[in-house]
Amino acid sequence: MKKKKIIVTYSSQLSDDDNKKFNSHIKNTIGCLHEIYSVKNHNQFSLNEVYNDALKKYSGENGLIFVFIHNDIFFITKNWGKTLLRKFNNFKFDIIGVAGTTFLNENGIWWDKKQHMCGAVEHTDGAKTWLSDYGSNFKGLKPVVIIDGLFMAVNPDTIIHEFDENLSGFHFYDISFCFNNFIDGCDIAVTNEIKILHKSIGITNKEWDINRKDFISKNRQFLPLSLNVLDHD
Repeated sequence: MKKKKIIVTYSSQLSDDDNKKFNSHIKNTIGCLHEIYSVKNHNQFSLNEVYNDALKKYSGENGLIFVFIHNDIFFITKNWGKTLLRKFNNFKFDIIGVAGTTFLNENGIWWDKKQHMCGAVEHTDGAKTWLSDYGSNFKGLKPVVIIDGLFMAVNPDTIIHEFDENLSGFHFYDISFCFNNFIDGCDIAVTNEIKILHKSIGITNKEWDINRKDFISKNRQFLPLSLNVLDHD
């Protein structure tokens, strides 16, 4: 079924005014039919819970793609939604991101092997801005095993697993989600046609490490996970 609409989903601890500004930014850049599903969340819900709630809310509607994002990003690319819908309608991928890897090490850290990373994201710390280019010199879409959670586009009709609500908080939801779907046959890719600025440098914490160790203990028999990569136009 042709995909015609995007459900942009995010969790927010910000003020109503900040959320309105972010929603306006989405509306001004997406360039396609869409709805925004945002949840005020002061640590009472995990991201896994928020994202699954969105999937359930729209479960009866056809022609959807979900985009799960952080609310500290800025879309550089105009009409990025049109680009994304075209990717899903023309190619058989179930999950698409802007940064990821073709190899997941035994330690569960997707950025551990730089030579297997791909995609590009701009970052800012508020004072300066820089481009983190993990390998974006490819055509169209590059198949991967894991994508970064700052931008995750999902076809709800073809994924096999929802987000794992056994993982609490705001970390490792993306690794677990991609991993579980990939090993059961879903196709994941990175696009280099959607440019994003992330207003964060990205840090790990104790919660991240707890979830990482939990993930490893559950999936040790499948690690490391790798992919022989072919480019798709």
